[in-house]
Amino acid sequence: MAKTYNNPYTLDGLYKFHPGVSKAKIRATKALIESAMQGDHIALGKVQEAMTTSDMPFNFAQLTNLAFYEQFDAAERTWNQIAGDRVSPTLDKVRLYSLKLDWDEGTLGDGDPEFVSPNISEGSAYPYAYVSGEEGQGAGIKKAGFKTDFTFEAFHSDPLGFIQALPGLMLDAALNREEYDVYSALTGGVGASQQLQAATIAETGETVVANAPLSRESLIAAIQQLKNREFNGRKIQISGRIRVVVPIGRGDYVKFITNSLIPVTVDDGPIRYNVSGYSPLAELDVVESEYVTGSNWYLIPAPGTVRRPVLEHLTWSVQRAPELRVSNVTGNYVGGGVVDPFEGSFENDSITFRIRQYGGAILWTPNAVLWSTGAGS
Repeated sequence: MAKTYNNPYTLDGLYKFHPGVSKAKIRATKALIESAMQGDHIALGKVQEAMTTSDMPFNFAQLTNLAFYEQFDAAERTWNQIAGDRVSPTLDKVRLYSLKLDWDEGTLGDGDPEFVSPNISEGSAYPYAYVSGEEGQGAGIKKAGFKTDFTFEAFHSDPLGFIQALPGLMLDAALNREEYDVYSALTGGVGASQQLQAATIAETGETVVANAPLSRESLIAAIQQLKNREFNGRKIQISGRIRVVVPIGRGDYVKFITNSLIPVTVDDGPIRYNVSGYSPLAELDVVESEYVTGSNWYLIPAPGTVRRPVLEHLTWSVQRAPELRVSNVTGNYVGGGVVDPFEGSFENDSITFRIRQYGGAILWTPNAVLWSTGAGS
């Protein structure tokens, strides 16, 4: 569902007005470009003229940002199947704050576990729980972007082609950055202690070697091991779905083995029946990613199924959306007057656009991830 904004010209503050930009000019720019794209040759001529003799380039950049972000926000992603989202007010290292419950169970709490608030007898002082911050495994928030340019002659030979292509090209690049950040935090944040260990499956008697390749048995063992993981002495309780993350092209095989049923033998007096059984992998959902390579595969709880955050995508509150700018290093006309960006730069008649975005990802709880190299050793 498309999001609605109280101010569609700034998307409620995501994009600010720059000099030369106004609501009236944005509306006029939009109407002129739409007419040109519908085949109005007079409107096309006006677009070419206005891009080089008015504030239209700046309003075009604002209009492109607005159209781009609405598409960007609604675009399909795979990272949001394995990660939550966190907005940070700072570019410093992101920290996760929690309460350290460190009271003496011998005098308070009547033997309750350390993580349970203790009973307080009449007249007794309350114990302290201290706030502590921790840095997760990941790069935090970083700046990313690039520039692209084209010549004055190229724009005038195909202005509508450029106008149509730019938002899509920006969209693809910005989405690639998000995907890369999240999957890099996942794959780079786990190590040997999170790998699949050798095991015997009690229900079937099958044995699984350490770092086993993908199979029904290795996935069953992986789920069992993941659900027995601990953080700070407590089991990591998963209250929903689990994602299995695999390289592109391996998803169909995972779907095949997760939908296969284990036969169940039923004895009814002297008669023995073999009936279709159950799937111990029914709680798994498959996610394919180009950033998972080789024979590696990963299990991670779906976002929101564990009380403690596991993997999160980060955005910066100061600039939450990718931003497009057009360069106006064009010099001045002889006798005065600023030259607009679509006239081309002073240096070589090129028109330069730049995209900037802030983001990142962080793996807070590596022990809530189980992975295998698939090498069987």
